[in-house]
Amino acid sequence: MNNRFITYTILIIIGALIGGGGYYLLTNGNSSASSKSATASADKSSNGKKVLYWRAPMNPKEIYNHPGKSNMGMDLVPVYADDSGESGVVSISPVMMQNMNVKIATVKSGKLQPEVFTNGILQADEQREYVATTKISGWIDKLYINYTGQKVRKGDKLIRIYSPELVAAQEEFLTALSYDNAVNKESNNSILINNAIRKLQLFDVTDAEIQRLRETRKVTKYVTLYSPISGTVIFKGVEEGAKINRGTPLLKVADLSNLWILADIYEYEASKIKLGLDAKVTFDYLPGKVYHGKISFIYPTVDTKTRTLKVRLDLPNKNGDLKPGMFANVDIKTKSDGVFPLVPEQAVLRTGRENTVIIALGGGKFKPAEIELGEYADGYYQVLKGLTANTKIVTSGQFLIDSESNLRSSVEMFNGADNEKEKPKDMKNMDMSKKNAAGAEKKVKSELVREGVIDVEAIDVNKDGKLYQDVMDWNVISDKPGKCPLCGMTLQEMSIEQVKKNLKKNGFKYK
Repeated sequence: MNNRFITYTILIIIGALIGGGGYYLLTNGNSSASSKSATASADKSSNGKKVLYWRAPMNPKEIYNHPGKSNMGMDLVPVYADDSGESGVVSISPVMMQNMNVKIATVKSGKLQPEVFTNGILQADEQREYVATTKISGWIDKLYINYTGQKVRKGDKLIRIYSPELVAAQEEFLTALSYDNAVNKESNNSILINNAIRKLQLFDVTDAEIQRLRETRKVTKYVTLYSPISGTVIFKGVEEGAKINRGTPLLKVADLSNLWILADIYEYEASKIKLGLDAKVTFDYLPGKVYHGKISFIYPTVDTKTRTLKVRLDLPNKNGDLKPGMFANVDIKTKSDGVFPLVPEQAVLRTGRENTVIIALGGGKFKPAEIELGEYADGYYQVLKGLTANTKIVTSGQFLIDSESNLRSSVEMFNGADNEKEKPKDMKNMDMSKKNAAGAEKKVKSELVREGVIDVEAIDVNKDGKLYQDVMDWNVISDKPGKCPLCGMTLQEMSIEQVKKNLKKNGFKYK
């Protein structure tokens, strides 16, 4: 009885040991297989596509070579190799497109009429001015003009001048007449008379005054200057009793019924300016009132300091509302140079050397395309090369897609070696987010991040009137094209005035 009990006990113990060992081997085998399966799933998805890398859903630059959590605690998103194998193509899920606020538009063809906005100064029409001066010396005996701004009409008296030289010239003429009566008419005495008359004419004595002198034989002490035009006195340089010399400017009379605007055009916009173009002109002191003028002359030289070209516009001023010296706002309408594909300004990624748009291929696939831009107007650019009409492009969120496309190209180049031994050892199992974070920390210290009171004009070292500014970090400003060291966005080309307005609007101080 005791032997049988001992035998049963031993068999039970042996069975338990065998069962436990089998369970252990079974569970370890399954765990090992599960681990291998999980490792394989890191490289391939359920649909068999190859996973290039894993990225944070809210930061496309935070990438890893394994699944897990992002710095924000969110599940990492796999990025797959594209089925087409085409370099630079990005596949984005619908959920990710929504998170990135991706918007798509169709490229349309059309004509652009670029506008050139500038400023100008009103001045009198130089072709409608008269400067009163004299060819004789003397004294101002009578000044018929009492003040600057006085209106005069054609033929009105301006100044009466006493001149001993004029008296002497008249006496010479009378002497020649007397000699003519005393000598033989066949002599050359007529030459003396003609010479005396010519001298009086050179002193601006009129023919009527010479005839009066011939008939009355009375010498006058004065010469009177008359206005040859109707207009306004804009300069008065003498007073009664003052001594004057030959050639002294005495008065200036200008016809202000037509004025000139001298406007400055930046050198890079000069190709748009043609003779005869219409311009809309407004003045701050007359809000709501619009004048219309035409470009009548383009000056032949460029100012080497401001890099601007001067143009002249004719502006009618029949009612006399406009005054020389006023500051004018000029909007010049240029002419279209043909039909081209047109892309919205916000769809273009500009780096200075190249311009890029993101093409929507459909099915959540996108690809960057380099384009050549033409003229700009009303928020659109002409596309000269690289894009055709009816192509779908991204108009919002494209900088994130472009960033991912560039990142994917780099990863594809790294993964291009089939032999694992060809890959650098220090690149295996590397957490790329750490590398990107270190690079970002280094870039934050860039001199492009302006602090304190920003001297905007001092940044424009090449004096071309253009700067490049980040539309998210407004204090990131450069004189050259590039990308923001803070967020990685492409800096946008702007004028100095636009940069100042952006700084003011976003609370930054500048001078």
